[in-house]
Amino acid sequence: TLGVALNLYNEFSFETSTEDKLLGFDKAYNNESNLVLISYKRFFSEFNIDYIPVTISLLKEQVPPSRGLGSSATCIVAGIMAANILSNANIDSDALLSLMTLIEGHPDNVAPAYLGGFVASINNNGDIITNRYNVSDKLVFNVLVPDFKLSTLSARQALPNQYSREDVVSNISKIINLPRALETANFKLLKVLLNDKIHEPYRFKLIDKALKIKEELASKDVLTIISGSGSTLLTISLNDYQFSDNSFKKINVKIDLKGAHLYD
Repeated sequence: TLGVALNLYNEFSFETSTEDKLLGFDKAYNNESNLVLISYKRFFSEFNIDYIPVTISLLKEQVPPSRGLGSSATCIVAGIMAANILSNANIDSDALLSLMTLIEGHPDNVAPAYLGGFVASINNNGDIITNRYNVSDKLVFNVLVPDFKLSTLSARQALPNQYSREDVVSNISKIINLPRALETANFKLLKVLLNDKIHEPYRFKLIDKALKIKEELASKDVLTIISGSGSTLLTISLNDYQFSDNSFKKINVKIDLKGAHLYD
């Protein structure tokens, strides 16, 4: 539903070729299951355009896979945008975002990665409706990236099949107030709103040391939540802080308002 683009980037190059090639990727992704290549190919089949083989190179990887930072969204957005350019198809932005969502399965990561900023998304039968909200520059954001992965599948399997009406109402009442709290840097309100009932009670225990870190940082007036489905933690505070656990890399991040972009 909600996602925010941060200034961590994956960067890829695309060059027309006589056959598909992948360069610079980890061995696990140097094959037909590469999501950048899958997304690139999907564009041509979806819009019934003659396929153009491509060489895709990974130039920069600041968004590692299986860390809850939206790595898959970067791959999908890059593949679709590059295909649109190389094919000269000039498909409009709304249709591109709909295809990105179709591949990802939900718009909450691809929309901010594509558009930039703090974005609320609705999937209306394949049409993606988005609204972008402002975030106060008084808030300090850090990501704590661990040296271990947490697969999205494992994180999803940890969730219950049913929720109580009370927990669902609790989350709805909080999320509707979240954009205003972020816009005004209302830290007191954020403490209330970020007390999630839907996924964090089940997922925090999957991330080693996470609950201990959350408790430790709370004593420093720092809010700690799970980024995506984990294993990365996202912290929000009014001031920066010291953090000493070497198994998590602390990275100060800003909100990226530009979103994905292409250059020649």
